[in-house]
Amino acid sequence: MSRVKVVDSGELSLGQKDQELWLQVDIAGMEEEERALFLKRKEAIDLYVANEKSHEEIHSLIGINRREINRLYTRCISFDPNGIPWGYRGLIPNKKIKKYELNPLSKKINDSRKTGEFSLLLEKYPKIRDEIENLFLGRKKLSEPVMRPKYIHKKFVEMCKEVGISRSEYPFNTNHLGYRALCRFLTQLRNKHFGTASRRYGRDAEQKAKNAGIGKQNYPSTLTPYQDVEFDGHRIDGIFVITVKTLEGDDAVLTLDRLWFLSFIDRATHSVIGRPHICLNKEYNASDVMIAAKKAVMPVKKMNLTIPGLTYQPPGGYPSERFPEIEWAVWDVVYFDNAQAHLADLVRERFRNLIGCTTCLGAVGKPMRRPHIERFHQTLTSSSVQRMPNTTGSHPNDPRRENPEEMAIQYRITYEHLEEILDVAVSNYNGTPHGAIFYNSPLEILEQRINKGMIPRLLNESKRSEFLFTQIEKNRTIRGSHQSGKRPYIEYMGVEYRNDLLAQSAHLINTKVTIHINVDDLRTIRVFLPDGSEFGEVVATGKWSLTPHNLQMRKAINLLKNKKLIHFTQWEDPIFVYHEYLLSQKKKKKATANQIAKVQKVLRKRDEEINKNVALAKAHEDINALEQARERQEKTQSTSKTPTVNRRFKTITL
Repeated sequence: MSRVKVVDSGELSLGQKDQELWLQVDIAGMEEEERALFLKRKEAIDLYVANEKSHEEIHSLIGINRREINRLYTRCISFDPNGIPWGYRGLIPNKKIKKYELNPLSKKINDSRKTGEFSLLLEKYPKIRDEIENLFLGRKKLSEPVMRPKYIHKKFVEMCKEVGISRSEYPFNTNHLGYRALCRFLTQLRNKHFGTASRRYGRDAEQKAKNAGIGKQNYPSTLTPYQDVEFDGHRIDGIFVITVKTLEGDDAVLTLDRLWFLSFIDRATHSVIGRPHICLNKEYNASDVMIAAKKAVMPVKKMNLTIPGLTYQPPGGYPSERFPEIEWAVWDVVYFDNAQAHLADLVRERFRNLIGCTTCLGAVGKPMRRPHIERFHQTLTSSSVQRMPNTTGSHPNDPRRENPEEMAIQYRITYEHLEEILDVAVSNYNGTPHGAIFYNSPLEILEQRINKGMIPRLLNESKRSEFLFTQIEKNRTIRGSHQSGKRPYIEYMGVEYRNDLLAQSAHLINTKVTIHINVDDLRTIRVFLPDGSEFGEVVATGKWSLTPHNLQMRKAINLLKNKKLIHFTQWEDPIFVYHEYLLSQKKKKKATANQIAKVQKVLRKRDEEINKNVALAKAHEDINALEQARERQEKTQSTSKTPTVNRRFKTITL
């Protein structure tokens, strides 16, 4: 007897033909009769596909005829709604694999039942279907943003009347005018358009539905430290103050506008990379992003804490502090959102050319694609700032929010205190066990990965300069004139830059050069000639070269000067003049307080540099004094060693 031949005209895919790829069925939950029938069908299909027995032999062995075998095999190779062959699932007894469609021409139609009438109506009138979908999914801008099913049903009945459906036809010949069928259709819409339908339950639900649970994020495969990192800024939930000396010599306490907290976190180990940056601006900018990146890459040392009782936990710390072998470690991919500061040319250029990483931009207001940094910010604020009396809470009605400005002034909770508290909190966070990493701490996971040889990429030694992180490039022309007697100079942001070499290089007048500017410190700029050779550093003229100041501060001072609100000569320090102007403002606004805090930070940096230079000068003096004393001692010993011995013996004999 001839064997069965499974006919394949070349239209079947590999998933349809190969039984090994068919989805299996768990028969443990079936009733005994259903299980027996399923196993009979499966055995018959296996013999049929194997081409080992004829239809008659299969029928005699199992009891399933040719027609039934062909029907079952057709069910197995047909596709489900997801485009996957039904496989053995098509053999489950009483399983519907095809959607019911009403055939109005069939003689078997039952006039008392209305099954399929609703679907047939929507097929006949696609305008009604589109209107229902638009109303339910919120595709039309209506006065009612989320329309309930009973109001959609009212619109459905009105449209049925508009298209001319008679009173004797569906849905008017039913008790509820097709309401139940409409609700079932809306449920199908909700399941089919999960992300869009979630909008009916709020913006948060829509964001999670559209951006979580799908894609690469569900299959975490990052194991190597610093391979992928996330960055974001968080508005600190607290009010802080600064103490200033007024022009009259009195102490004044000013409240600051809410500050920003910028940080990087490693996806593989959940460790916070480097000391985070606290931004005093109303909105953080590209310079703040690069300062945060600089702090994340440069080695970290513990701060000198001034708050009594505040200490670092021994298990905590920062990666570069605990593991010297990964000092100056950099990352391969950084995940941003589309905030304006992240799209700046400075950020993209520095990350690409200096750090050598790829930037992956996500959408604003969709934190699901950066879960680690968002979760870290929640943990940090809930364990530190939100526990303080000056907290603003997580929302306006938070019971923890109780006159935060008054509390900040009363307890003198300053910006310097915030720096110390957050530094300790982040350090301790890195040493705290996390449930997401099986109750290991981020530093413990990092140590294990390092011991396995997963050493992150280190920044090239030629690029290990603070200047390079906040550097931008501009084209300028060297100016000067023999007629007016003005020596060569370079102008940038309203300030002239010179050095002795440039002053003696009159041949470079009108030469176009490239200047490298550190936007975090504009006291000096570096000049490169048209052929690419470095000319050297030029210094801002006058008092602009004394106090460190950034690009934003320079712009603010120039704006006030242009408006005739402040005035200073070449021999006055513009930063001090700016500081006095801010103090003289009668209306102590928060924005003014933030500007004062930034100027005070700059002045502290200047004092630190002066103290450092004094200490270095004293150290050089001590070293020179020791070297001179050593030289005198060696000279004395070399010239008087032998005569001293003879004189001693002569004295003894006499």
